[in-house]
Amino acid sequence: MKILILGYSSIFKKRILNVLIKKNIKFCIASKSSVNKEKKAFSWFRNYSYALSNSNADLVYISLPNSLHYYWAKKALNKNYHVIVDKPISENYSQAKNLVKIAKRKKKLIAEATFYNYHTQFNQALKSLNGKKNIKIINTNFTIPMPKKSSFRMSKKLSGGCLMDMSPYAAATARLLGSGKLLKMHTCLNKNKRGLIISFKVFCKFQKNYYFGSFCFGGEYKNNMVLYSKNKHIELNNTFSPPSNKNLKIIIKQNNSLYINKIKKCDIFENFFKQIRYSYNKKKFHFYYKTILEDAKFREKLIK
Repeated sequence: MKILILGYSSIFKKRILNVLIKKNIKFCIASKSSVNKEKKAFSWFRNYSYALSNSNADLVYISLPNSLHYYWAKKALNKNYHVIVDKPISENYSQAKNLVKIAKRKKKLIAEATFYNYHTQFNQALKSLNGKKNIKIINTNFTIPMPKKSSFRMSKKLSGGCLMDMSPYAAATARLLGSGKLLKMHTCLNKNKRGLIISFKVFCKFQKNYYFGSFCFGGEYKNNMVLYSKNKHIELNNTFSPPSNKNLKIIIKQNNSLYINKIKKCDIFENFFKQIRYSYNKKKFHFYYKTILEDAKFREKLIK
């Protein structure tokens, strides 16, 4: 598999580049703004359209500002590429639905790069509770210091804001851990003076459990998830962006006793991409179509 990277972003350099090099995966890059070229890339382009026509790649990874995700994902699919898109894959459900429709027609993979659950700590937490069927309450809190005004996260033009940046985590949590049909959803959105959403809270009532989520730009850094069963609760830290170079721990409280399970370091993108390669080789794409539509529909409900 050869990969074309659209956008030489900090996310790509931080989370993806080393995995491609480690796994000896050939890649090329298209970047309009980067001055320094990546030496490991087999080709370098300054024009995205030209890259799509001349890269000789099999899959496109789109790591551009949010407002450009749909446009270039659609272009790549229509050029017969398989596609991975940084979260969020699109600005709304209609766009996500159209991308899946094209991918199905072209028999191509399309996936959103929301993959926090590929860390060992997530599976270990579920194992400690004997599966999600025993989860009564899910509580998440993801707060980061206010991004700089120059950041794409603070740009309305580039479809920034907390909702666009963090709602994929809320949607994935509901999909992965919500038990039974979603019965009720309540949301609270907070905007700044320019009308950009800088925080949101969500409450979901499922048939068999509840989900409370708080996501915020501005405040002391927090990134945790607490799962409650009838007689046990488990806390995960660095939940949504676990580092690949550090050991983590999950805290288990049961019957007035506290236990700490050490979790060995692992690379969530490497684990995610391992599944992508398997699906690519087996031509099994339905899972990705389904999760894209489920998560996009959930995100749409957040603002209604």
